[in-house]
Amino acid sequence: MRYLLLLSTALFPASVQADVPKVVTDIAPIHSLVAQVMDGVGEPQVLISGAASPHDFQFSFDQASAVQDADMVIWVGAPFTPWLADAIETLSVQDRSFELLGSELWPSLELRDWDDEHDNEEQDEHDLLDETTVDPHAWLNPQVAMAWTRNIAFTLGMTDPDNEAVYLANADATIARLVQLDADIEAMLADVPRGAILVPHDAYQYFGERYGVTAIGAISLSDATNPSPTHIDEMRTLVRDGGVVCVLSDPQSRGAWVDLVREGSNARTAFADTMGTSFAPGPDHYEQTLRSIAAAYVDCLGG
Repeated sequence: MRYLLLLSTALFPASVQADVPKVVTDIAPIHSLVAQVMDGVGEPQVLISGAASPHDFQFSFDQASAVQDADMVIWVGAPFTPWLADAIETLSVQDRSFELLGSELWPSLELRDWDDEHDNEEQDEHDLLDETTVDPHAWLNPQVAMAWTRNIAFTLGMTDPDNEAVYLANADATIARLVQLDADIEAMLADVPRGAILVPHDAYQYFGERYGVTAIGAISLSDATNPSPTHIDEMRTLVRDGGVVCVLSDPQSRGAWVDLVREGSNARTAFADTMGTSFAPGPDHYEQTLRSIAAAYVDCLGG
């Protein structure tokens, strides 16, 4: 009987074995990285995909059960999805969760306060900004994703030592793919005319700083807040008088705000999507998302 068990283990791949670790991820870009590291072993589950917002997401019973039963929860971190932080604590799975922002593998960027002065009607936005000062969109820099991928592999290896070598080898392959992606995006943006950029919300710092296309303002301070009329007026003035050539839009912000701040100007616009909501979750999702953002910058800057 022991011989038969050993033989069955050798004949059948790990992905069909009953003891494949149950891994849950929060958003599709992170799921993509984890799926690449787990290739040949199993498939992680993603909580948020498609057009679902990470800010007002509501657990289903099955998703809550998946988090509770998970061998490992791999997620961006509390600054991005505080509701998941609460769930991880409530379900007592802290020792089975890995917060990528907390790994300190890359310097965190701070959310920026675009206004030197603000009035009372904007106070709620700034109060929220004070509570959440870290920009959590770090996956938008492929070099951060490289560091995260390596630590994802180490974490999965500790959770599932039998497949540690597979995770580490897959991480090497994923990082090589990310290196090529990083080089391709750098080449895409190398000769694009540089001009002042306005972003829909302060989510593009990691991408902007990596490729030299930083924004000079944001329509809203966060995709979880609405801009005040005063702030919209300030952004309209910035577009008109500050030489803004590009106003990006995305699915997390209202297109009407973009139209309003561009009104009467020659500023171009293009659609970017930090969450890659139009792409199916899977190993290719991360690369598809980053390439589409790079293409949006090229279109918007007039490259």
